[in-house]
Amino acid sequence: MKKRTLLTILMFLAVVAAVGAVFWRHILPRWQVSDIYRRYEHVEGIAASYIHNYPVNDTLSLNVTLLEATTDSGWAVLARDFEMDELSPLLQMLIDRGENLVFSKLIPRSNPSASAENDVLAYSYTTRSVSIFHVANDEEKHAVLYHNIKKSINKDSAY
Repeated sequence: MKKRTLLTILMFLAVVAAVGAVFWRHILPRWQVSDIYRRYEHVEGIAASYIHNYPVNDTLSLNVTLLEATTDSGWAVLARDFEMDELSPLLQMLIDRGENLVFSKLIPRSNPSASAENDVLAYSYTTRSVSIFHVANDEEKHAVLYHNIKKSINKDSAY
């Protein structure tokens, strides 16, 4: 009986260790996530995620900070902090009809004095989400902007 119990415990620990090893590679140390993630990770009404190697297209993967408003006040904070434009009546009508329009713009990285260095901000009023694509060059910026246009056109896709 003791051998069987010991064997069961060892098998359970082996499974736990294997599952832990699989998921551990997806957990990034705090110093590897973005400043924006760290700024919003504990803000009430906002769910912050940092996605490592998000596939933008079949040849490009980027790191992305995703901020999702879980409350109206959380959405108000994101809209204010990222200076989202007021919606025109036409755009509001399209969103009310169920269109998931994805708006994009360039934003300075965490160092505002480095104006030549920008990331791409994408936001959706429908999903109340903000995605910051951390890009390294103009080719990546163009790929992300094209990706976001495709997201707006394809209703079935979501961030």
